[in-house]
Amino acid sequence: MNAWWQALAERERRMLLAALAVVLIGVFYAGVWAPLQRGVAARSERVAVLRSDLLWMRGAAVRLLALRAQAALQPAAGAPAAGASTAATLAASVTASARAQGLYGVLEVRAGGDRSTTLQLNLKPLPFASLLPWLAALQAQGIHISALHLQAAGAGQVQGSVSLQRRDSGSAG
Repeated sequence: MNAWWQALAERERRMLLAALAVVLIGVFYAGVWAPLQRGVAARSERVAVLRSDLLWMRGAAVRLLALRAQAALQPAAGAPAAGASTAATLAASVTASARAQGLYGVLEVRAGGDRSTTLQLNLKPLPFASLLPWLAALQAQGIHISALHLQAAGAGQVQGSVSLQRRDSGSAG
């Protein structure tokens, strides 16, 4: 092989080296680069589909949690006992919802200024990601969030206070 290579003219050797380089580049492109690019494109498309699925699942999870909280309140959703105030019913609804969401231990419930329609809560440090579905569940039950004050309490944690009112209590919401 070496004798054959030496027998070629310098110009022919350069042409063969150039042709070999073109062939190697073509083999690399067809055998390595193009399949990798197709794989990346397919994975990117799959990630987009999975992200949209995740968004749908998060929305469905919030709706599911609201329905679970409503189902947990069904026995208490009947007519309140004679003499029971709206605030007591509101407090019962809120504590039952918090218990259903696993947040009961982080709430301090106290009646608001207008004790018949408003309820104020102090929130001990809790995961922000747990607070949002619970607030959505409250709104699904007809409980209006009239004020919300939060501050960071660590990585992913918040603490603060929230004022709640029943939408059907006659106040504008």
